[in-house]
Amino acid sequence: MNIGAYQAKRYGPQPCWELVADVLARECAGIAVEYIPAQRTIRQMAEAFRLALHTSPHGFLRAERARDFDVVLMGRNAHIGIHHCGIWYGGRVLHAEPGATLYEELTALQARYPIMEFWTHAD
Repeated sequence: MNIGAYQAKRYGPQPCWELVADVLARECAGIAVEYIPAQRTIRQMAEAFRLALHTSPHGFLRAERARDFDVVLMGRNAHIGIHHCGIWYGGRVLHAEPGATLYEELTALQARYPIMEFWTHAD
């Protein structure tokens, strides 16, 4: 996977999920996940992320450890819950924020997002 090509892109109103959908479609034989409209509360986002993974025809399941191209769901604390996501690749997480696409070590992300879930696809 060409990390630099994804870092050069800018994604729309839902940058993290748009990046996840883009990477899965391009790098994983067309795995598609449902588009999630941006007009949601943070709690609704967590539900939408999980629902999109559960309803995908590619059989996403929660995993204890990440492997390349797994989806990483992240949250700052239990009150806010899961509200950010990225893709695990090469021992790091590729994720998009407004204005930037980042490729970070897990430990750096865990400092900001201590709640993490890894979701792997069966394909």
